[in-house]
Amino acid sequence: MNIIDVSNLERIDKKPTRRMTLLSNGEVMQNGFKIKTLELRLYTNILQNKPLSHSIITAYLETDEHSIETLYDEGGLEDNALEKSTELLTNSLGLSGLILRLIISLENTLKVQNDQ
Repeated sequence: MNIIDVSNLERIDKKPTRRMTLLSNGEVMQNGFKIKTLELRLYTNILQNKPLSHSIITAYLETDEHSIETLYDEGGLEDNALEKSTELLTNSLGLSGLILRLIISLENTLKVQNDQ
């Protein structure tokens, strides 16, 4: 199942402008999910017909069975916001927290789907 947990899907209905792979070895397990890929994705100029640039960064997690993409940051982001976010996550034990946050969102969404 592919889950996109962003309030307005039209904001990311195109390919990301850039992406940074944080993890891709497929050897990490979390809560029974085998993590294949963890990325940050940058979508720029998502608000059409606006004088100011508005961008969002999403976190994308792909497991052996499912994937989820959620909002990580948004606003009038600097040109190097993706690199800064990547550096922050990789240098301060942020990867484990991000993975856990995404897995919890994934589990909650799957639970709601199964309860219906």
